[in-house]
Order: sequence, then structure tokens, then C-alpha cells
Amino acid sequence: MTMTTSPAASPTATLVVPNFNHAHYLPESLGSIVRQTRAPDRVIIIDDCSTDHSIEVISRFLADRPSWQLIRHEKNQGVVRGQNEALAIADTDWIGFLGADDALHPRYLERAMAHAADHPDAGLIVACCEIIGPNGASGRRMLRPMMLPAALSTMLTPADVGRILRVGDNYFSGTTSLYRRGALQALGGFDVKLGSFSDAFLARRLALTFGCYFIAEILGYWRIHGQNYSTATATDPRSLDAKLKEIGALITDSGLFPDNYAALFARRNRFGAVRMVLGSETAPSAKAERAAALLDGTSFDRHLLQSLLRLGAGGRLAALAWVTLRTRPMSLTRLVAQRRARRAIVSATPGYRAP
Repeated sequence: MTMTTSPAASPTATLVVPNFNHAHYLPESLGSIVRQTRAPDRVIIIDDCSTDHSIEVISRFLADRPSWQLIRHEKNQGVVRGQNEALAIADTDWIGFLGADDALHPRYLERAMAHAADHPDAGLIVACCEIIGPNGASGRRMLRPMMLPAALSTMLTPADVGRILRVGDNYFSGTTSLYRRGALQALGGFDVKLGSFSDAFLARRLALTFGCYFIAEILGYWRIHGQNYSTATATDPRSLDAKLKEIGALITDSGLFPDNYAALFARRNRFGAVRMVLGSETAPSAKAERAAALLDGTSFDRHLLQSLLRLGAGGRLAALAWVTLRTRPMSLTRLVAQRRARRAIVSATPGYRAP
């Protein structure tokens, strides 16, 4: 698909914050927008019928900020419908979506919009993010994406994206993705049927259609606390199976993706789901049962994982190594070769500190 935009000296941006009962984290997420060195032109907060004190927190942020808007749902409609609702009313060149439990680096929008001005035809601008825990920074700093699309900041053409999808994946963090609004609309917005996979699948389509600009910097913070929207869906075996089957058909029918990518996508998502389960605070037997089901595995997988997980931390690493061999999610050679680049990105940005 060819879609040309006119270069703009000063493109505009909307940040959207879907929220459901995240009052505890809203001061950090909304506060990170307030502290942007380049303020968004518009902020849309969509509260999906929260039952906690979210509205009270949001109201404090709306005071004296005329460019901020609150949309309240009387009935719970889900994250994806809220994203499409915001897409329909936003009138800026670019749009980003920040989880109410996540946060942005102060220079996120400044850096992303500078590249948006230089690459107005890109489908999206994406940066690295850092994993944080329920209470802020984790003990060990973890960079995402695990495999980098490039060692340095660069524009990736659709052909480039096709090549890197053959060796790795999950390059497009929703926390630090800024989408060209016209490109999103051209591809029909977010597919409600795909649930928590909708943004990841659409980001791949955008990158394969229009290309994307990758910023090799940590510009956002993705909080993992066990109740994330995407985590809950990804670690449910039945839900995962259904979504992978549905997305596999869409991949095959689209004609955009590399050959055999549907199978790669399924293996990589099974690996990611199992990795989350192995890191959870549940009994070894329960972990093994869930992990084997996510792998669509056999009793051998279950018994092996259960035996390994009973060995403590070393056993968990051995279990993860087995799952890696079982699913072959990425090029380990490329992953090892990027070790220095990943370290450089992490060391260039101080660890997260909650305000």
C-alpha cells in the first residue's frame, strides 16, 4: 500500500491512556505525561467503568489542562474498543497509547516526534522500554525488545522488517510506539476480535506496509505485576490457542508476512507465555502444568518441567533453556551478537525512579 504524507515542520501528537481500576498507578503514568519535555498536543483518558477512585485521580490531572480530555464508559467495553474510540476522535498526525500502569521517559515524545518529523511516511516510531515491577524498578534491569531490530537508531523499510521478523520478534512495544494516525486508519484500526494481540499484530502490519523508525534508547517503562491485560490473556492456554489460530489465518491471508511466519509467530508467543509462567510465584507443579499446556505439549514436557522446577533457581534456568530449544523463538547467534548493543542502551539511561 502506498500512502504519502506531506512533510510537516511541526507534526502533532495525541497520547491516549486507557484505564480500568488502575488508580494506584495513575499518578505515575499521567505524571510521566506531565513531565514530557515536549508536551503532547492532546491527551485522551478513557476510563472503562472503573470502580476504584480512578476518576478522582484523573480529575486532579485534568484541572487547568484544557488539552486533556476524559471519556467515561458507563459499561465496560474493553481496551481495544477504547483505542478505536480515541483513534476516531483524535485529530493529530500521530497517536500513542500508554497503559495506565506504565510510564514514559521524560524525553519520549521529544525524541519520537523529532524522528516523526524526519520520517513522515513511516507507519510508526518505536523505542526500547525497560521492565519494571509492581513497586517500581526491578532488581535486575531488563530491556525490551529482547532482540533489537537494529543495533543503532535507524529507519527500517518494509523489506528490512520482513528480514528481521525471520530471526526475531516483539520489536514493537506498545508502551513506546507512536503510530501515524493516517496509517492506522488506512489499515482499519485495531481488530477487537484479537483482544490483547490487536496492537502487536497491527504494529507488524504497519511496519511491513509503511516501514518504521527504531530508536535505540529506553524511552518507556512497562510494568509487570501479574494482572496486566496482555499477561492474563497470553498465559491462558485455551485463549492463547484460539488467538494463535485466528492470527495465523490472518497472517497467511494477508500476503505481507515472510514465508512460514504464522508458525514462527505461534512458537514465539508460546515461548513468551511460558517464560512469564516460569517467572510467576506459583508451585512448581502448577507452573509445569500450565507451561506444558501453553506449549501444546505432552506428558513428557510436563514431567520434565516439573522435575526441573523443583531444583530451585538453577532448575528454572534449565527449564527455560528446554523451552527455548523446544520452541526456537529467535536466532541465538544474533541475540548473543547484540549483547554489547543492549548493554550500551541500558547503561545510557538511569534506572526508573517513581516520582
